[in-house]
Amino acid sequence: MTKDNKINILYLASRLRPQGPIFQLYNIIKYIDREKFHPYIATLSPEAPESHLEAFREIDVECHSFGLSRTAGMVLGPKKIIKLINENPVNLIHVFDYRSTLLCAKLPLDIPRVVTARQSYRQVFGPVLGRFMMKTFLRACGKCERTVAVSNSIRTLTENGTFRRIDIIHNGIDRDKFKPVDQEEKRRLRSRLGLPPDKHVFVSVGFLSKNKGLPTLIEAFSKIRENCSDVLVLLGSGPLLEKCSRLATGKGDIRPVGFVENVQDYLGAADAYVSASLTEGCPNAVMEAMACGLPVILSDIPAHREILDFDKKAGLLFPTRNIDSLSNAFSKCLDGDYSEKTRAALNIINNHLNAENMSRKYQELYAELCR
Repeated sequence: MTKDNKINILYLASRLRPQGPIFQLYNIIKYIDREKFHPYIATLSPEAPESHLEAFREIDVECHSFGLSRTAGMVLGPKKIIKLINENPVNLIHVFDYRSTLLCAKLPLDIPRVVTARQSYRQVFGPVLGRFMMKTFLRACGKCERTVAVSNSIRTLTENGTFRRIDIIHNGIDRDKFKPVDQEEKRRLRSRLGLPPDKHVFVSVGFLSKNKGLPTLIEAFSKIRENCSDVLVLLGSGPLLEKCSRLATGKGDIRPVGFVENVQDYLGAADAYVSASLTEGCPNAVMEAMACGLPVILSDIPAHREILDFDKKAGLLFPTRNIDSLSNAFSKCLDGDYSEKTRAALNIINNHLNAENMSRKYQELYAELCR
């Protein structure tokens, strides 16, 4: 503890790239009790042009960068971290990605260390590299005092590898940023984004990679084009952006927009959200859509089932890679009482998966470990 009796927490990450884990780090710190905790951040690598650094500075978080490459980080990182800790008293370290977890496990320090497990490396990086990454990650988790999983499925994977009890703290959405809009605002957003005022708009958000089931999504939507003139908007960058554009040609009103910073505007303009992902940890994009009051169409994978288990009225599930089932889900999603589906989606966020709730649970864990 410092002399003002606060718990000093060092958050360690590779860099502050604006993506899921860093958004969750931001949410934890935004809602942390500054009377009890003093957070600061250290990053291993230089920041990329797209960075969330300024957002952290706006909420008064001190950020350090070691400016190391991947190779130099693994060699020099431990010494840099120890030097920083010697200059800034630290009571607890919380790590947020693969590289920082491996480095943290090497530190010869008598300080509690928390790891958040977010994904299955085997499913994301393939059987060879993914198997190696998962093995080394789990070995590092075993050297840290506490590992927290973001979902039941990730907890099962982690427990099987570390043979120790793993807690769950689900990701949480910032309701200040993601929230429903009224019909007048929805019309304004559609006009500004070039979306039709009188058609159903479906939106999907995420890194456009092979694990997102994009061919299934595009083919399923194209099957309903003869009966309707709905719109499917694909948000996000990635290696499959160009391929998605080619696949979408001539298959209805499908719009691969690419990376945008105003995701919440598109969610506000939409009627429903869809994800055909083959694997997820605890998907932020799905929960952001639900925080905006959108019913969801989701592939039947453990992480999606876990979200809808809170209230099944919030959406529909379809078998992965099943084009016909997803096409039927597009047709059925907006049938019935739309307001009931909206309320169910919002209830899941308001009662379970919000940023305040997530931050509070981490704060309880920090206090427990530092006692």
